[in-house]
Amino acid sequence: MKKKLLSTAAIAVALGMASFQSHASTVTLKGSTQATLYGFAYAEFAWDNQMTNIPDLSNMPKPNPNSLSKYSTPLYKSTYDKTSANAESFMTRLGLKFTNSDANIKGKLEGDFKGGSGSNKGNFRMRQAWVEHELGSFNVLIGQAYILEEMHSSISIGDDAPGGFNIPFHRVPMVELSSSIDLGSADLDLALAFEWSNSKAAASGKDAKSTVLSVDRYVFPTTAARAVLHIATGFGSPATLYAWGSVIPVYVSDKNGANVSDDFETGYGFGAGIRVPISMFKIGANFQYSDGATGYAGLTDYEPASYYLSTSGDVEKTQMYAWNVNATVSPTSYITVGAEYDYAKFDNDVLPSDPKVETVVGNIKIKTTKVTSLGIEWRHVKAKDFDAVGAGDDDFSGDQVYAIYKYKF
Repeated sequence: MKKKLLSTAAIAVALGMASFQSHASTVTLKGSTQATLYGFAYAEFAWDNQMTNIPDLSNMPKPNPNSLSKYSTPLYKSTYDKTSANAESFMTRLGLKFTNSDANIKGKLEGDFKGGSGSNKGNFRMRQAWVEHELGSFNVLIGQAYILEEMHSSISIGDDAPGGFNIPFHRVPMVELSSSIDLGSADLDLALAFEWSNSKAAASGKDAKSTVLSVDRYVFPTTAARAVLHIATGFGSPATLYAWGSVIPVYVSDKNGANVSDDFETGYGFGAGIRVPISMFKIGANFQYSDGATGYAGLTDYEPASYYLSTSGDVEKTQMYAWNVNATVSPTSYITVGAEYDYAKFDNDVLPSDPKVETVVGNIKIKTTKVTSLGIEWRHVKAKDFDAVGAGDDDFSGDQVYAIYKYKF
């Protein structure tokens, strides 16, 4: 409770120091810095069946307890095929956007109430905190912001995106250099960043085995580059093509360092995609590949380790590739209907088979007023060949339904 009061008080003090100079939510702070307050109130109601966690924190189904001895407890069997419900408002967001025209600076401070755990859940936490300097034709961003690899490739409204595109570390401390080039009928956005996300990109696996290797340190951040091309098509909004790549240097060890201790490895990843608006339709397709960085997949359970020790004693890297296709249609400015298919597969992994995850998404978004919206979504998730606890070729699936209401300001 004290943390919540202190967080609220800090925001109030910050706003109290400002003198209102304009309409709406823009205020002028000391000097020539202006700030705009923004955010939304959020309420989510969710149901799932045979998923591994509460509805808003899972994108993986439960294995069948009859085939997996680890889950053959009476309690697990009695709840395996039952529906569970969850509701929360922790994603309610509050932020300030800053601009200073004299210094050619802009910035952002943003948080939500998803901090803490258990009885402390609901504490205010930082999401973004960065400053961007405009230096001629280049911009330099310093602070915690979205990584270049996060392209919001899924149309899902769930807190956890489908497996394969659910990068869980999408905001990290970073230094980014960016620029934009005017090509006439197209614009090209270029960016290079140093991101402090190595240990999360090189995931140690959700079902750790004795041969799994985990990151014990890194001395250089992930280096990532991205290019985004916006092309005027005459069909409506510009079409967008993007590509990114990253290099992820880490030092890995086994649990006690007995077999592998502080071994240097370099993983990498790359992705590409396209989004094309045609009248009331928007069509998208995305691809992602990683070698030694299964954290990019973002599976909430049974994610294979990025690095592991082979039977011959060699350090091996797991490969992952994922792709999806999605489409939305907006027959009016108040309603958008969407559908998506996601596929993720792991190769050369610590498991005896090459596991895969498939997700089908269907949703509808309704603008209920000028400032409020309702989103409803159904997701079906199927997993295969995960051999989660040594049961062989297991094949399991689950379903989720979300309803999310927002008031944006």
